[in-house]
Amino acid sequence: MDRIITKKIKREIETSKNKVILLIGQRQVGKTYELKRIEQQFNDVLYFDFEDINNQKLFTPAVSILESIIGDKNKKRLLLLDEIQYLEQAGSVLKLLHDHFPKTKIVATGSATFLLLKNIGDSLYGRNLIFNMHPLTPREIVGDIDNGKYKIGTYNKRLNKPTIDAQINNLMIYGSLPEVYLETNKARKKQILKNYVSSLLFKDVLEIEGIRMPRVFKQLLRLLALQIGNEVNPNELAGQLEINRRTVVEYIKLYEKFKVIYSLEAFSNNPRKEISKGFKVYFSDLGVRNAVIDNFVQVGGRTDKGAMFENLVVNIFRQNIDYYDLIYKIYFWRTFTKAEVDLILKNNETDKLIPIEIKYSQSERPSKSFMETYQDRIKKTFCVNKDNLWKFI
Repeated sequence: MDRIITKKIKREIETSKNKVILLIGQRQVGKTYELKRIEQQFNDVLYFDFEDINNQKLFTPAVSILESIIGDKNKKRLLLLDEIQYLEQAGSVLKLLHDHFPKTKIVATGSATFLLLKNIGDSLYGRNLIFNMHPLTPREIVGDIDNGKYKIGTYNKRLNKPTIDAQINNLMIYGSLPEVYLETNKARKKQILKNYVSSLLFKDVLEIEGIRMPRVFKQLLRLLALQIGNEVNPNELAGQLEINRRTVVEYIKLYEKFKVIYSLEAFSNNPRKEISKGFKVYFSDLGVRNAVIDNFVQVGGRTDKGAMFENLVVNIFRQNIDYYDLIYKIYFWRTFTKAEVDLILKNNETDKLIPIEIKYSQSERPSKSFMETYQDRIKKTFCVNKDNLWKFI
């Protein structure tokens, strides 16, 4: 299945710029497969997987040793480095490769932004570009990635609507990690996701980060999974788990850094009336979320289908903003009197706002209170539901 990120990486490799490309994403999102795909599209390619301990031992921060591994410093080549976070002194190695092998293009992958940056530190300052890789997007699923532009709410290939409509419930229950999506057996999908949570997700975070309270760490993720679409209260979570607020915030940040979840900040220009310091948490993949709470009941029997649909829609906007380099930052909005808007897109150049209501099966305009408060800044308004979601992919 073709991916949008492939074109972005290939375009960067083919430029005259000498930047280390860092491809970041959660486990099993397809990073290794992407490197293998890129390997087939270029000549003079070297590939190293740093989950292999022998490759870890090969690379040390010494130019002479690096030259003995990859060859002449002045030769043109493409160097693909998979799971770079497992390499000791990764930052120093990448810096030397960048500075002393000027004709070598480098693409390195890592599962966790935090882990990657912790090892790299300031070594690559000004020398790298970071590309985020997401689970499969609806455009990738329908095979329409050639259109390099994205304009909100204007997707017009109606012939793809039946495919997208048919996939909504599937995406809400099983998510779109490539292996899970391509698996046709539902029991097998569940097993892959459960294994992901137990042996990959927690293995990565618990073992690599040395979490001191693993039981609480897992319980927190479950609590977050049960309140997607709702404002998160760290004090309340700390009370439920009988730990301090600081630990809750620290653990949430770790899950964010490992791309399991992401947070949405509150939008506010009037802290006296509007919530300004709150945040919501969403899962990067809903299949992982459902595995965390061990609930794969189909959408028709779910009390949380509205929250799951909201998570799906926010994921799609977030993916498109990232992949198509759009100049928007996303927020939610809520007042102390409970008026709210599910999603706010703020244009970083014009400061204009696009409020969006997200409803599984209804059509509803964004909050009247928001419209009155920010009428001079509002560019457009939308309501996204299961019947018109196809227009926003």
